[in-house]
Amino acid sequence: MVSIIASIRFREKDRPLVSQSTPTNPAEPTLAFDVSNTTGLAYSRRGPRSSRTVVLLHGWCLNGRLWTHLEEHLVPTYDVVIPDLAGFGMSARLAGPYDLERYTRDVVTLVDELDRRDVVLVGFAFGAAVALACARERPDLIGGIVSIGMPSGEHAPYDRMAVAMRRDWPEFASRSATAICGADTSPATLRWLEAMFVATSLPVATATCALLQNLAPDTLADGLSTPALFVHGADDTITPIAVSSSCAELMSDATLEVVAGSQHLVVIDAKQEVAALVSGFVERLDSPPVGDLGGREQSITGAP
Repeated sequence: MVSIIASIRFREKDRPLVSQSTPTNPAEPTLAFDVSNTTGLAYSRRGPRSSRTVVLLHGWCLNGRLWTHLEEHLVPTYDVVIPDLAGFGMSARLAGPYDLERYTRDVVTLVDELDRRDVVLVGFAFGAAVALACARERPDLIGGIVSIGMPSGEHAPYDRMAVAMRRDWPEFASRSATAICGADTSPATLRWLEAMFVATSLPVATATCALLQNLAPDTLADGLSTPALFVHGADDTITPIAVSSSCAELMSDATLEVVAGSQHLVVIDAKQEVAALVSGFVERLDSPPVGDLGGREQSITGAP
C-alpha cells in the first residue's frame, strides 16, 4: 500500500505540549507504579483507565523515562502504560534471554494481564521493532503502532559496536547519547540520556546489540494489516529513512512522516511534532473518517 511521505516542521509556540483534552472521568486513578505478576516487568500507568491504552516502548539501553515529555502530553486523555523492558531501568534485575521473542512475549503478556484490547504501541528504535513483533504475534491485542526511528541490522556496524563497548562501556555509552541527538540538544539532556545508557549492564547491552545486528524489520512488517504510523528524523545518521519507508510500503495501512531538522532521537529532538503525530494517530483510530476503506493516498507536505 502506498504510504504518505511528509516532511513537517513545527515551531515551539505553535502547539502546546500538554493536550488540552480532559480525562473521561477525572476521578479515575491517574498514577500507578507496579510490577507484572507474570513477566516481572516494572511499569508505570497514568491516565483515565476507561480510555484507549497507549503503551510506550523505549529504545536500546534506555528506559521508560525516555517518554517523560510524550507521557505528559498523553495522560490527560489516554491510559498510558510505560514498561521498562527486561534488563533496563527498573526491570534491570530480570535475567535473560534478551532476545526479540522474549521482549515480544513480555509485552503481549503485560497487555493481556492488564486485560486491554486495541492497544496502541508506540516504540522508539529497539522498542519499535518490539512493537511490530507484538502486532505480528498478537494482532487481536494491538489496534495500532507508532514506530519512531525503526532500526535495521543492515545499517549500523553492530559487530564493531560490541568490540568498542567491551573496551570501554562508560565511554561508549556517553558517545551513544551524543550520537543519537541533534546538535542543539542541551548538556543537561545529554547527561540525562548518558545516565540511562551507563545504567545498563554490559551483558544486557551486548546481548541486545546482537539482537539488533540480526534485525530485519521488513520481515516483521511484511503483510501486517495493523494501522501504523512510521516517524523518522530527516537528519537521522543512525538509520536511513528508507528503512521506515520500506516497512510502511509492506503494510496494508501504514503512513510515513519525516520530521524536518531531527536526528535519530526524534522523541527528544522534536517533542512537539511527536506529541502531535501520536495524538493525531490515536484520534484517527478512535474516530475513523466516514467511508475510510483503510488505504491512504500519497501526499507530500511541508518540505523544509
